[in-house]
Amino acid sequence: MRIAMVSEHAGPLAALGEVDAGGQNLHVAELSAALCRSGHEITVFARRDATNDPPTW
Repeated sequence: MRIAMVSEHAGPLAALGEVDAGGQNLHVAELSAALCRSGHEITVFARRDATNDPPTW
């Protein structure tokens, strides 16, 4: 199944413990990873926190 996940606040690439990086970031990253391991194709749409962040991951 192809799934689009939208995270309007939390970017899953943010390092935990930094500003605006906490539970929601971890939840988005872990849920996406678990769905991928189950065979789903996941696209996460989230804000980019820094210009050097990759546009996709």
